[in-house]
Amino acid sequence: MVQLSPKGHAVYQRPIRASPDSDHSQLIDRLAARMIATWFVLLAVALTVVAADVPVVTRAEWNARPASGDMDSMETPLARAVIAHTGGGGCSDDQGCATLMRNLQQYQMTRQKFSDIGYHYLIGGNGRVYEGRSPSLRGAFAGANNEGSLGIAFMGNFDQQPPSNAALAAVQSLLAQAVGQGQLVENYQLLGHRQVSATKSPGDALYALVQQWPHWSEI
Repeated sequence: MVQLSPKGHAVYQRPIRASPDSDHSQLIDRLAARMIATWFVLLAVALTVVAADVPVVTRAEWNARPASGDMDSMETPLARAVIAHTGGGGCSDDQGCATLMRNLQQYQMTRQKFSDIGYHYLIGGNGRVYEGRSPSLRGAFAGANNEGSLGIAFMGNFDQQPPSNAALAAVQSLLAQAVGQGQLVENYQLLGHRQVSATKSPGDALYALVQQWPHWSEI
């Protein structure tokens, strides 16, 4: 190793060799760093599990009507999650969202002639997740693409504005929980409603966000 003296003369120095004590210290540092990294990974997994434990407002709690007919079953876990919006007005509080759920079910069963509400889960502007039809039953929102798809709809129209932050957080927890409960495969595809059906759903503003989420696929 060459180093210049204060007078500009070259001074040759022998490379510094690590002593046995230095080697031992470096080993301890590496082990400590590895343990810290492992701890952070375990913490991240634990936080994901906690975040995935999202409460679901049951059909009984929002006072759903019984289904009017038989529905085809699906084998879970499902390969796709499809994000939709219901269009029309939204809701921002528990009472308003429960009322909207009943109105949506009424409309789909009477006007669209579905046996039940068409989605598996719906999300209100209050950040709560509402139970629709069972994930083991084929939905009614994407025609021939209903098979193998978990239908999740945000209540409201999100063409101009995205859903509330609480609602967006709820859907991420719901997706993680659906994987943990065996409703979705671990490597599921995430799609916007317009990718599987001739519709503007889930709205331009929401669809722009969906394309940034993990698992989103161009198909």
